[in-house]
This record gives sequence, structure tokens and C-alpha cells, in this order.
Amino acid sequence: MNYTVSNTINASLEDVAAKFLDPDGVKSWMEGLERIEHISGTPGEVGAKSDFYFINKGKEMKISETILERDMPNQMKFGYQSPMGYNEVEMMFEKVDDSTVKQINNSYFELKGFMKVFGFLFKGMFKKQSMKFMVAFKAYVEG
Repeated sequence: MNYTVSNTINASLEDVAAKFLDPDGVKSWMEGLERIEHISGTPGEVGAKSDFYFINKGKEMKISETILERDMPNQMKFGYQSPMGYNEVEMMFEKVDDSTVKQINNSYFELKGFMKVFGFLFKGMFKKQSMKFMVAFKAYVEG
């Protein structure tokens, strides 16, 4: 499953990139995130691995992240492994003008088991969740 969602952030490219790279700010825009545990590599750099722990409906869920590409302030690509399967997210930031940035999220999923059917039937729900994080990030940056 693949999809792309985008929005516009009213801030400079430099400010958007700085906020995106701030590990302490992630909890401000990633709902349900309880903690991040760095596993290996240099934090924020290609090859770095971290475990993200979320609370969803009272249950803890771990998602393992690997940074696959980094070309900031323009783009980062992440790989995520979870019980549901594998997900790659390419987050791109395109400067529109000195105070406006277009944020683009390209997502790719390889779902496991019953999640394959679920993903096919509810692709819109996955897109909605990605958009929810993007809108929250926009509010965090513009706040």
C-alpha cells in the first residue's frame, strides 16, 4: 500500500527542519508517544536505530525506527518495523517562499497477516493518521 499526503506550514524551511530534528519536540506532535529509546548509531543520522513506545487504547506498542536517508533540510526517510508489518516514510520539505514550506509524506506499507486485508479495506484510515501527525507538527512549528 502506498499513499502521499501533504500540507503547508507557515514558517521558514530552517525553522521547520530544526523543529523536525528536535528529539524533545516529537512528543508535542506525535500523539500517544510515551518515550523513545535510542538503540544504536548516531542519533538523527543514517543508520541510527530507535524504539518508539506508544500507548494506544491502554496498551503499549513498540515501533522500531531506522533512519534510511537524510538530506536535511529537504528530506528524511525512515523505516519502521512493528507487529503490523514494515512501513517506510519519506518526509519531504519544499520551500515555497521565505515563510512557507510544503510538507509531503510519502508512505509505503508491507502489512502482515490479517493486516493485509485491513490495510486494503481501510487505506483511508492510514492516510488520516499520517495527516493527523502532520497537522499536529504544523501546529507545533507555527505555535
